[in-house]
Amino acid sequence: MFTINVDHVVTNIAADLCVRYPQVACERIRAMVATARERMEATNTHPEFLAPLIEHAVRIELHDPAGAPVPPTSATC
Repeated sequence: MFTINVDHVVTNIAADLCVRYPQVACERIRAMVATARERMEATNTHPEFLAPLIEHAVRIELHDPAGAPVPPTSATC
């Protein structure tokens, strides 16, 4: 079985978002990622989906401070 290194992935999410949203301080983005992770990790039973959920949640939060468009939701049930 393959184990997902969530710490590594979350670090890369924060670094990528810092590049995509230069108008928002990296410290703030890292804090947003950490908060989203804490909020989702507590109840998440599928770690393979944790990283994209964290990134999506933070991108939505970055909408207002960055002045960027809200990312589309492509999830279907």
